[in-house]
Amino acid sequence: MFECVDVSVSRNSVVLFQPFSAYISPGSILTLQGASGLGKTSLLHALVGGHPDLSIVGKVLLDGEIRHPGNGLLGQTQTVFQDALLFPHFSVGANVALPISDLPRVNQIVLVRERLAQVGLDGFFDRDPETLSRGQKMRVAIARALIANPRILLLDEPFSALDSQTREQVKRLVFGEIAQKGMVAILVTHQESDLPSEGELRCLMP
Repeated sequence: MFECVDVSVSRNSVVLFQPFSAYISPGSILTLQGASGLGKTSLLHALVGGHPDLSIVGKVLLDGEIRHPGNGLLGQTQTVFQDALLFPHFSVGANVALPISDLPRVNQIVLVRERLAQVGLDGFFDRDPETLSRGQKMRVAIARALIANPRILLLDEPFSALDSQTREQVKRLVFGEIAQKGMVAILVTHQESDLPSEGELRCLMP
């Protein structure tokens, strides 16, 4: 279980939006909406750490224990940002395999090819990421996040670059994985069509 208690984000000591509280049970999705520039993406960045000007206001709890963003959630999260953040010197397959690099190589290859097929990129294992469209890059990023089977999945407009047919296919995959594997997910989206059928919706306010 994952809890946000009176949570907001501070950027250089300026609080970005009104604090909110939410309880996200395994297999559930918290969807965040609100005006552009309000701080929804900043919340995801603050949760995973690495941005010294961003900090969480309030408490974040995992399994009832207070966790400090960044190190406190290390190894628990995978994030899909609007920028796919692929490593250009790695092949598509190598990018997807990063979260499972501790597995034997043969196992990695099997799992990666399976994930790529699920997002409609069968045969892309050896491709150079720089040759892909933005939508294809996003699907690689989604495959990379899912292959890790994370406890917490953070999604920032993950379907926005996909065409309508692929969008529905990938949404079914992502939402299905969250439910079946008991992940906790936070989804940032402006698209009403991307709202999951179940889960909590929060509209953040300045």
